[in-house]
Amino acid sequence: MTAVTVQNGMHSETQTAALLEPTKLSPPWLTRSLGALGEGFRPTIPEAFALTEAQRTTVGMRAERLSQHLGSASAAEIGKCIAILQAQFREREVDDGSAAARAEGYLMALEGVPLFALREAVRRVMRADAGLNTAFMPKAPEMRALVNEIAQPARFHLVQLRRLLEAKVERTPSERDRERVREMAASLAAALAPKDGEKVRRRHPPNPSGVDHSEPYHFSVKGE
Repeated sequence: MTAVTVQNGMHSETQTAALLEPTKLSPPWLTRSLGALGEGFRPTIPEAFALTEAQRTTVGMRAERLSQHLGSASAAEIGKCIAILQAQFREREVDDGSAAARAEGYLMALEGVPLFALREAVRRVMRADAGLNTAFMPKAPEMRALVNEIAQPARFHLVQLRRLLEAKVERTPSERDRERVREMAASLAAALAPKDGEKVRRRHPPNPSGVDHSEPYHFSVKGE
């Protein structure tokens, strides 16, 4: 994530690109660590891909900046974006009351959206790249759906950064550790092995029924 740069209230192209496609502009070491991150409620990561202290600091800073950019746009910023659309697109025939209700509906639909995603949505609509009807101004739910789609990669990336910081490192056994395991196994086998001249006691089958076998069993012979 590049440093936050804002010019005249607008994100620089580099900053916007980093927000729209955060994984593509991540350093190689971070891409490798995120790729090795395990799934599940409690994430794990192999020791070879674990973060160094310097890298943890970098990831923490990236997560904090990304969280700030994903914060809610103000009502004034949303209103400015709506005004841009209204100045370029024809409105369907409405009276003053309906126009006020429509403006309120836009503010309601776009509440909580991040500014970078809203501005990108407006840009795509203006360039006819949003897949929406360009004959009229987009409806509020259409704009909300478009903004959510644009913000999704950044939101997912933030979740992954936080999981990476919380991940438990899976330690890789060293050759010395494996040698100790082999030594312990050999010692245990030696302790359980019979000594020279010692007879191995045979185990008798169990007698779960409790039958007394001390007396011979007399079979009755037919005809006796």
